[in-house]
Amino acid sequence: MDQIENRQIKSLQSEGQQPHQKRISDLVDIKTLQEILDAFTTTTGLMANIVDGEGVSIFPRKGIKKCCKFCRIIYSLEGGKNRCQAAYKRAGKQAALFAEPYIFRCPSGLIEWAAPIILNGEHVGTIICGQVLMWEPEEFFWIELRKMNQSLTNDFEELFEAVGELAVVTGNQVQASAYLLYVVANYIMKAGWENYEQSREFAKQRTLYHAEIESRKSLEKHRESTVAFSLIDEDEIIVQLQNNRKKSKVFLEGLISGLRYEAHQNLVVMRAKMTELLVMLSRVVNQMGLDMPVFMEINNHAISQIYQTDSIENISVITSKAVDAYLEHMAATAVKPKNPNIKLLIDFIESNYQHNLTVEEISDAACLSPGYAGRIFKEQLGLSLMDYVLKVRIEKSKKLLLNPHYQIQSIAETVGYIDAGYFTKVFRKFEGITPTQFRKYHKR
Repeated sequence: MDQIENRQIKSLQSEGQQPHQKRISDLVDIKTLQEILDAFTTTTGLMANIVDGEGVSIFPRKGIKKCCKFCRIIYSLEGGKNRCQAAYKRAGKQAALFAEPYIFRCPSGLIEWAAPIILNGEHVGTIICGQVLMWEPEEFFWIELRKMNQSLTNDFEELFEAVGELAVVTGNQVQASAYLLYVVANYIMKAGWENYEQSREFAKQRTLYHAEIESRKSLEKHRESTVAFSLIDEDEIIVQLQNNRKKSKVFLEGLISGLRYEAHQNLVVMRAKMTELLVMLSRVVNQMGLDMPVFMEINNHAISQIYQTDSIENISVITSKAVDAYLEHMAATAVKPKNPNIKLLIDFIESNYQHNLTVEEISDAACLSPGYAGRIFKEQLGLSLMDYVLKVRIEKSKKLLLNPHYQIQSIAETVGYIDAGYFTKVFRKFEGITPTQFRKYHKR
C-alpha cells in the first residue's frame, strides 16, 4: 500500500471517532458546497455561508469577499470578526437544539438565520444566511445601529451607506430560503457521511485482510500437509456466538478476512465463500431457535448485493454489514422477559397504550402492587412502566408517519396525545428529530 493509503487507514480507523469530531471538509467536497451557495446567492440575491461548531467559516479567507459590504466593514474592525463568530456559534447551537432554522438578530443589528447541519444526531456545522432587513430603516433603527456598534467604531458613515445596499425581505421569504438551504445542505452532508463510513469500512476490511495474510503465512511455515480445508466450522461458530457481541464480532470479522485470503483474489470463489458463510450463519441461528424470517431477509439482501458487485473488497464490506445485522437481531431477540408477570404487563400496555394509563392500572392487569410491578419491570427491561408506554407510542407513531396521508395531529391522537406539540416534544426526546423530519427522511 502506498503512503496515501496508509494515512487514510490510520485516519479512518480511529476508534470512537464521532461525526462532530470531524471537520465538514473531511466529509464532503467543499467546492460543491460553495457552488450551491453561489447558486443560491445568484438566484435569491442573499448571501450564505457555512460555519463549523465554533462559528468559523469552513471556506478560505478569500470567501469573505463574497460577503455583503456591511459585513466586510464589520470584519475589518478590531473585534468585529470574533464578535460575529461568537454569534454564529450561539445561533448554531440554538438551531441544533430545535433541529430547524433559527432566525436571529446579529450583534451589529441586522437579521440573519441559522440552519443546522446535523449528522446522526450531532451538530457538525451551521448555514448562516443574511444579512438583510425585514423592514425599511426608520429613525430608531439608525440610533440602535449606532449603539450596537459603538464598541467597534466611531465612524458610522460608511456603515450607514452599506445598509442602503441590503435587501429588504419578508418573513415568508426568510423562512423559505432558510428551509431550502437546510434541506439541501443536510442532504449533501448525509450523502457525504455515508461515503465516509463506506471508506472507513473499506479501510478496516483492508487492514484485517493484510493482518490475516501475515497470520496465514506464519501458519503455512509450520503446516506439514497442504490438504485443502475450509475455515468455516459450524460447531466453532455456535461456540463463538455464545460469547458477548463484541467477541462474536471479532471472531466473525477474522473469519471473513481468512475466507478472503483463501479466495486468492478470485471473484467467483470469493462470492461462493461469503455465501457459504451466510448460509452457515442462518443454519446456526436456526439451531439456536431464533426467528428465521428476519435472518433470511438479511441473507437475501446481502447475497443479492454480493452477486451484483465485481469488487472483492466490496463483497467483504457487504458480508461484514450482514454479520452486524445478524448480531444486532440476535441481541434484540435475546432480551426476553423471564418473569411471566412481565409479559402480562407488556401485553396490557401494547393493547392500551393509546389511553391515559397510570402505573396503578398497568399493575392491576397483572394483579401486582404498583411498587413491585415497577421494580421487576425495571430490572428485566431497564425501563420504567411509563417510559415503556412512551416507547410503544413512539414506535407505533413511526409506522403511521411512513404514510404521508396521515396528519401529525391525527397520528398524535391515535397514539394517545391530544396535543400535537407535546407529542412532537416526546418524539424528539426519543428519536432526536421531530415527526416531520422523520417523515422527510423516510419518505417512500
